[in-house]
Amino acid sequence: MPARLVTARSRKGIGGRPRGAPTAVVRLPLPIAAIARRLARGTLRAGDINGFLDVQTGRRIAVPFAGVAVECGFPSPAEDYLDGPLDFNELLIVNPAATFAVRLAGESMIGAGLFPGDIAVVDRSVAPTNNCIVLALVDGEFTVKRYRRRNGTVTLSPENASFMPITVTGERSFEIWGVVTRSIRML
Repeated sequence: MPARLVTARSRKGIGGRPRGAPTAVVRLPLPIAAIARRLARGTLRAGDINGFLDVQTGRRIAVPFAGVAVECGFPSPAEDYLDGPLDFNELLIVNPAATFAVRLAGESMIGAGLFPGDIAVVDRSVAPTNNCIVLALVDGEFTVKRYRRRNGTVTLSPENASFMPITVTGERSFEIWGVVTRSIRML
């Protein structure tokens, strides 16, 4: 039997809920219902979903690594200088349980070498420090900016003069989802 969906608009005083967006009554397994409640309250973090879904790293593949610097302008027989294998998981990820990747869009961070289409590696276990680059959720929208904290005020600064900094005030919802630790250029 398919699930039955019941919709209703909250009215002030009914069920103790304030008037707001339309609601729906659905039957969900309790763990999924708990995540839905946290999402509605705004307390759900990306790592929580990964833990719930039991996200695991895939198969590790190592590639040969030339252990010498190669000139960009002169051909070199680098095959003679192969070093041990290089595992990109080890190179890019410090804490797999707290790391995820996002594809970048927009040009606000091109001065920092982050271009549209690149992939940013974000680590939630790294505490943001002044001038690091963060993935933040501001007023319900994600942004990647340089984190600056001065005299108790947080500013998210772009690396492109065509864009304005975002000053975090008490009127804004704000959460840092993680620190950008690496980027992968997609040519």
